Order: sequence, then structure tokens, then C-alpha cells
Amino acid sequence: MTTMDFKPRFLTAPEYVRALHDASDSVAVLVRNRKQQRTTQRIAPAETVASERFQTWLAEQNVGGADIFIGMNPVRPSSRYRTKESIREVRHLYLDLDEDAGASLQAIRSSGDIPAPNFVLDTSPGKNQVIWRVEGFDVAEAEQVLRALASNYGGDPAATDISRLLRVPGFNNHKYSDSF
Repeated sequence: MTTMDFKPRFLTAPEYVRALHDASDSVAVLVRNRKQQRTTQRIAPAETVASERFQTWLAEQNVGGADIFIGMNPVRPSSRYRTKESIREVRHLYLDLDEDAGASLQAIRSSGDIPAPNFVLDTSPGKNQVIWRVEGFDVAEAEQVLRALASNYGGDPAATDISRLLRVPGFNNHKYSDSF
């Protein structure tokens, strides 16, 4: 795939949740307000997370200065935590591109070694999250591939665990002085 073949599609937060997860998947959502030094995690079915009521709560938190994140891989239904051991299934691999993201995206898109990503999120100026939907990976294999992707394409090496949370589109990024 060349850059010319890439056609952006904009998803709302509920559409994104539904695209990542099956309705009954238990997913982790993290709300981090750095100014208030408060972090809240919820684990709920994806359909609940995508619901109008939950999205309204997330929007209120975001307006109040919180950043919104979602787990890339579903957790076990009875889990109360988002640990490596609580991940039910590896469904997504990802890169967090903080440095020279444009060149990294170009390398990914022109590479014949990896498939085109399913999602590319603009998280702040010049920074992206790249997500692939996958099947058949066990935990060790997935984390090995995550480390290799980060190494080969300039991703954040700290974002290579299967219990990773990434930003949700449609919400402002409050990490920097200028909200994005």
C-alpha cells in the first residue's frame, strides 16, 4: 500500500470501541487527570463503554482536564485489574509513535513486511498511535512482535506490553500545555 492508497476514515469514540472489541468483551478504560492527580479505571463490557451514558461521563471527565484511554486487548470477564495475566486474548498489536511519526508511518505503509494498519490515530501534533487487528498470538509472541515493531519503526519501547491502554479518538489530549 502506498501513501496515495491510504484513505482516512474518522470514527467517533463509540464507533472506535465497537471496532476494537466485541460487545460482550470486558475492556479497561482509564481516565487520568494529571492536574488533579487522579486516575480512575473501569472495566466494563465494550457495549457499556460505547453507550451514550458512559460516553457522556467520559466527555465530562475530558472537559475537566482528563485524558481518556482504552485497553487494546480484552480482559477476562471476572477481572478487576488490567494486568498481563488478566488479558483474555491478544486482539491488537500497536505502536506509539512519539518521535518522527511521519517518517515511521511512511515506512510502515511502504513496507512489504507488515500489513497496513487498521487504525492510525493522531494523538498530538506529529505523534500517532498505530493499531493492527490480529489473531492467533499468545502473550509472549505478541510482546516479542510489539518490541520488534517498536525497534524497527521508531515506536515507544515502553508501550510494548499486551495490557497497554491507548488514547480514544474524539477526546482532547491534555498531556501538553496546548490541548489537542
